[in-house]
Amino acid sequence: MSPSVAAPAAAWRVLGASVRGTSHARTDLPCQDAHAWRRLPGGAVAIAVADGAGSAAHAEAGARAAARAAVDSLVSSSPAVAEGDWTTALDHAMGAALVAVEAEARARGVEIRELSTTLIACVVTGDAVAVAQVGDGAVIAADGEGMRALTAPTSGEFANETVFLTSAGAVDAAQRATWRGSALHLAIFTDGLQGLALKHPARTPHEPFFAPLFAFAAGQHDARTGEEQLAEFLAGPRVAARSDDDLTLVLVTRDHG
Repeated sequence: MSPSVAAPAAAWRVLGASVRGTSHARTDLPCQDAHAWRRLPGGAVAIAVADGAGSAAHAEAGARAAARAAVDSLVSSSPAVAEGDWTTALDHAMGAALVAVEAEARARGVEIRELSTTLIACVVTGDAVAVAQVGDGAVIAADGEGMRALTAPTSGEFANETVFLTSAGAVDAAQRATWRGSALHLAIFTDGLQGLALKHPARTPHEPFFAPLFAFAAGQHDARTGEEQLAEFLAGPRVAARSDDDLTLVLVTRDHG
C-alpha cells in the first residue's frame, strides 16, 4: 500500500499485565516492570513497556515514569503525524521518557542511574507497526502469513547486561523499526519472557508460546477479566518454572467484532 494512502481504521483489543517475579517475591522487592497504553485518533494504539534495572534502587519508579511519559508523548504527537510515519513521534517519545525519568530522579534526590530502565515504545495502526526500543525485550507481530520479530533484545558489553534509557547516547542509538503490514496480533514484552517467547540464538518468535496467547486475547470481550487471567498466567507455575524475573506482556489483537 502506498504510504500516501490513509491507513484504514482498525479496532484493537488490548490486554496488558506486569507481575512480580519469584526472585523479587522472595526478597520482598516490588515489581520493577511497568506498562502503559492509550488509544489514539484514527484507531491507532500507543503502547510502552519498561523494565527497571535490578541494580537500581528506584527501578520501579523509573519504569513507571518512562512508560507513562512515552505514551503521553505519542498521544500529544499524534495530530502532527503525516502519512502514517511515526518515526519522529517515537523519537520524541523516547526523549520525553528520558526527561521524565530525569525529573523523577531530581524529585527523589537521587542519581538518575538509580532509576535505570529499558523502554519499548510502539504504535500499531491498521496497516503498520512502528517501534523504538532501548534495551532488551522485543515486539512480535503476526499476520496471516506467520509471526515475525520487529525488534530484538539489545545486549550490553557483558552477559546478562543490557542498555538502559539512562545510558549515554541510548536514545540516539535506539532500535527503530517500521513494518508495513496488516497485523492481526502484536505482543510487546520485557526480558523476563525472552526465554519462553524467543527461539535462540536466532531470537525469532516461538510460535507455540504465542499462538494460544493470541487466541486467548482474541476471545476476550471483557478487558478486566482478560487482564486478570493474563496476570494469573504470567505469575503461574508454568512460567515461573522458566523465569524468576519480573514479567510484562501486552497483547494487541485486531478486533473483528
